[in-house]
Amino acid sequence: MKLRSALTAMIAAATIAPVASQGTVDIGLFRNGDKLEVRLRPTENFNGIVSSIVFAVRWDRNSGASLGTLTQTGAPAQFLPLAKSGAVREHGAFNYQVYAGFGMLPLTELETSLAAGSETVIATLPVTGKGEFEIVNDAFTGEAANNANYYISLGGRDLTGSIYKGLATAEEDGSVSILPNPNNGQFTFSFSVGVATDVTIEVVNSLGQVVFNDMLRNFEGTYRKEMDLTSMSNGVYYLKIKRNGETSTHKIVYR
Repeated sequence: MKLRSALTAMIAAATIAPVASQGTVDIGLFRNGDKLEVRLRPTENFNGIVSSIVFAVRWDRNSGASLGTLTQTGAPAQFLPLAKSGAVREHGAFNYQVYAGFGMLPLTELETSLAAGSETVIATLPVTGKGEFEIVNDAFTGEAANNANYYISLGGRDLTGSIYKGLATAEEDGSVSILPNPNNGQFTFSFSVGVATDVTIEVVNSLGQVVFNDMLRNFEGTYRKEMDLTSMSNGVYYLKIKRNGETSTHKIVYR
């Protein structure tokens, strides 16, 4: 039986508490010190049973980074206990850790609720090493055998929203990540900016021709871009990032 179907079946007979939501619930992953926070953000108020949830965290398996034991505190530990769904799985250049949980306790019994537009931290994940962690829906999580796309059920109803912040860098010190590298022309690069500044981004080929450019005004935070160069010749490309008056250059190998 599929994971989410099994979770739903476990709570199907439960009495559903008063519900004040017909909206959806988004999920986000945020850095907080040396930990990552998993947060929920509903579009409407909700005070019933958070029936079940599934989500997957992905990171580059060559980074050497790892996730520690998930912890929960306060009301979320009671209304939505979470646990790993199996061991870390490897696929391509990435590691995946799937988490799942189900609840049978109405939020009203805990004198709490999920407020529309507000974030609720449901879990924290300690991180060892440097890396970029994401909550994702991708080809791997979408396969029937894995069944790990983000999913949430409230009061037995599928109210899955979006992944509104998927990427969280374990060490947001401005370091640049290009994954995978070397690659087949499809890759993702990202970097972080700690203090708001103008940023210029270029990807150039070995002849110095610009194949991608972007200009960010007064930017602060993490920038992430998925690239597809498969319509161009393979070879060496360069990512150039100018910020705080300094330019850094990073080699990209398209095989």
